[in-house]
Amino acid sequence: MKPNDSKQSTATFRLATPIAACLIASAVSLPTFADSFSHRIEQYFNDTNAQSYQGNFSIIQQIGNNNRTNVTQSYSASYQTGNFSRISQRGDWNNANIEQVGGNNAGVILQKGNYHTANVIQSGNDQPLETYVTQLGQRSDVQVSQSGSGYRSISVEQRAYSGNARPVTVDTY
Repeated sequence: MKPNDSKQSTATFRLATPIAACLIASAVSLPTFADSFSHRIEQYFNDTNAQSYQGNFSIIQQIGNNNRTNVTQSYSASYQTGNFSRISQRGDWNNANIEQVGGNNAGVILQKGNYHTANVIQSGNDQPLETYVTQLGQRSDVQVSQSGSGYRSISVEQRAYSGNARPVTVDTY
């Protein structure tokens, strides 16, 4: 090995290290090819005492492609606590919507598979309304509408492994 070879390999290593670091950093920071309009959350509250404010909470987990979610939460009375929603989508082309008006509402949608649609509308007062929707398989459709002032809990599990499930609609007043 020539004496200059050592200096040349050290210089190459010193130059290659920052370049490699930049390449790794740029690869990590590249945006994913997700549709930026595929999910939406709106949360509102009016005339609420800040000390008793419980807040609206929403958790959305999406694994897959072309999944869409929409969550709208609002309440306005000081005696109401906030709303809770959770949407979990694992698969492709799933749609989930939760609309909560009033307080004390809990809506959960779990979708595993492809091409599921679930819509939950909750309009309550001081008593809790709860909806739990689970969709498994392919191409299922669940619509739930809850309203009223009494405690109501609805649980729907739809298994559509053949892809030919009939739509489910639940209305409570």
